[in-house]
Amino acid sequence: MSGLDPPAPPGWLLTAGVPGWLVIVGAGGWGLLHLLPGVPTFRLRAVAAAREPRTDGGRAGRTVAALRRRIETALGRERARRRRATIELCRGLATELRTGRAPVAAFRSALAGLDPSFVGELAHVTAAAHTGADLVPALRSAATRDGAEGLGYLAACWQVTSATGAGLAAVVDRLSESLAHDEAHRQEVAAQLAGPRTTAVLLGSLPALGLAMATAVGSAPVRFLFTTPPGLMCLFAGLALDALGLWWTHRMVRRVLVTVEGG
Repeated sequence: MSGLDPPAPPGWLLTAGVPGWLVIVGAGGWGLLHLLPGVPTFRLRAVAAAREPRTDGGRAGRTVAALRRRIETALGRERARRRRATIELCRGLATELRTGRAPVAAFRSALAGLDPSFVGELAHVTAAAHTGADLVPALRSAATRDGAEGLGYLAACWQVTSATGAGLAAVVDRLSESLAHDEAHRQEVAAQLAGPRTTAVLLGSLPALGLAMATAVGSAPVRFLFTTPPGLMCLFAGLALDALGLWWTHRMVRRVLVTVEGG
């Protein structure tokens, strides 16, 4: 072998092959995907922007941004939990009404099998039901929580049927079907958007794969990128383009999710 021949790749790389690398990168990308923010919240962004501290250090700004993303994700799960509980409440209420129970008694019975945390959030509604007060104002107040908007529709149904004497069971049954259809549509859209998000993360991880493969075959890409002016230019340009691509994809996903939430 002459001195000009390129060094042979190590045996473990030939044994593993590129598909093994892709599996590793895919696993890493899947882990990164779960760190991406969930469904955006207009109210949360407004509150976070108003309360975000003005700091001069980049580390503090990154910490605040990461905390805000985690809050958004947590609130997205809370909204989904409240939507599911509202659907179960409407279904249970319709079932109890069909047995001939009075609306208030049927409402109290429908609350029995729901998520305890959701029932706790409806404490003022439960209190109104036990005292015999009108449930419409209490339901409308509870509907102001993110994810509990369906309670506002339930309040409207309750008010109209009370004023007209119409049966509440059929109306609430239709309402539960409509809310369930909307929730299924949200889940379908979120599932369809998982593909683009995963693809974006995997594509963003490919430069790291290239560096690892180049290092494995005996090159010195890290030294070139960090110790030479052309390498530093390539490094900063590559990082900027990579971050721009991830941000742009995430921005499109957020727009779609915001549209679905608003719809």
